[in-house]
Amino acid sequence: MTIWKELAAFAEMETPRLYLRPLRFSDVEDFYQLVSDPENLAFVFPAILDKEEATEALVREGMQAPLGVWGMEDKEKGCLIGMIRFEKIQEGSRQAEIGYLLRKDFRGKGLMTEALKTLVFLAFNSLQLRELALVTHEENRASQAVAKRVGFQLIRSYKGSDRYSHKVRKYCLFGLSQTSYQQLTEEIEEKDDYH
Repeated sequence: MTIWKELAAFAEMETPRLYLRPLRFSDVEDFYQLVSDPENLAFVFPAILDKEEATEALVREGMQAPLGVWGMEDKEKGCLIGMIRFEKIQEGSRQAEIGYLLRKDFRGKGLMTEALKTLVFLAFNSLQLRELALVTHEENRASQAVAKRVGFQLIRSYKGSDRYSHKVRKYCLFGLSQTSYQQLTEEIEEKDDYH
């Protein structure tokens, strides 16, 4: 089965507190709330203050090519609170990058860690990817903490041009291989066996 067929099979997933699902046009209000607040997007892209532009971004970024893109719906509130996606999927070398964003009022609750763990599990167990990458701005400590909690390791820090402001910024590249993930999983299972 190709990566794309597998992604289609897992277009909708559930975690204890989230529905990971395709974005819908009915998400426009929640999506606008997410992308119009600069605090939600400090490390992603400039806020989109015009509702029509936000609607276009929802369609273009989340609905036009939906495989590998999930809206994060909070089960309790029943609203879209963020997005998580595979980016730069390289089917031949079995690699991908993961990107995500979350509304500020839902941060600090472990929701992004929950979603990221689900995508990592999918990547290595169903998609048979070999390596995952995750890039953060150097000052985005919260995103780095999420990556580390899931098992990503810092590969390197580097300077690069921000794609929106075109200013030079510092970035951190994190990586997780299928082999490292399997070792972490085995260690966790061993600890569980002893408790």
